[in-house]
Amino acid sequence: MPMTSQRPPDHGARARDGRLPAVPVRAVGYLAAAWCVGYAGVSAWQVAGDPIGQTGPGRRYAAYASGLAVMSVLAGVLKLAGAAVAVAAVRVRPGRPRQLLGVALWGAFGLLGLYSAGNLVITVGTVSGLLAPSAAWTAAGGVTPRAIGYVLFFLVGAAMFGVLAVWFHRRHRLRWTSAVAGLAGAPLLLALLLAVAPAVLGRWGLLPT
Repeated sequence: MPMTSQRPPDHGARARDGRLPAVPVRAVGYLAAAWCVGYAGVSAWQVAGDPIGQTGPGRRYAAYASGLAVMSVLAGVLKLAGAAVAVAAVRVRPGRPRQLLGVALWGAFGLLGLYSAGNLVITVGTVSGLLAPSAAWTAAGGVTPRAIGYVLFFLVGAAMFGVLAVWFHRRHRLRWTSAVAGLAGAPLLLALLLAVAPAVLGRWGLLPT
C-alpha cells in the first residue's frame, strides 16, 4: 500500500489558491493592525484618563469634554475597524467578502494618505509663509519634534495600508471598481470626521462652533 503524506491542518491564513501569504506581507498586516490598535489606545486614554474635561491652565475646551469624548470614541471605532481589516486581509479564506475587504483597504490607504498630504501641505505652506499660521499651529508651537513625529506616524500608517491594498488587489484579482470605491470614499469619510460630525455636535452645544 503506497505511503501518502498527510499535511497537518493549517489554521493560518489561506488565499484563494490555498497558499499562505508571504511572511513579509503577513508582517505588514499585523504591524498595520498593531498601529491601529495602538492609536485606538490613545482615543481610549483620552476618554478615560486624559483630563480634557478638567479645568485648569490651558484647558480651553473643558466645557466641551462630552463632545470631545464623542469624537474620540468615533475615531477609536474606526481605528479598531482598520485593525480588523488589516488582519482579515492576511488571513482571508475562501468565502470571505474579498471585494469588500479590497474596498476597505483602499479606503484606509486613501484616508490616511489624504490626511498625511493635508498635514504636509499645511506644514510646508505655513513654514514657507504661503499660509497664515492657524490657532492650532500657534498653540502647538509650530514645527516641533512632536509635530514631525505626528506627520511621520500617519505616513507610516498610510504606507502600510497602501502595501496591503496593492498586494490584496493583485492577489485576488479584484475589479478596478474596488480601488475606485475605496479611494473615492476616503475623502467622504474624512469630511465626516473633520467637518460633519463636529458641526452636528456643535449644533447640539457639545463642541464650539
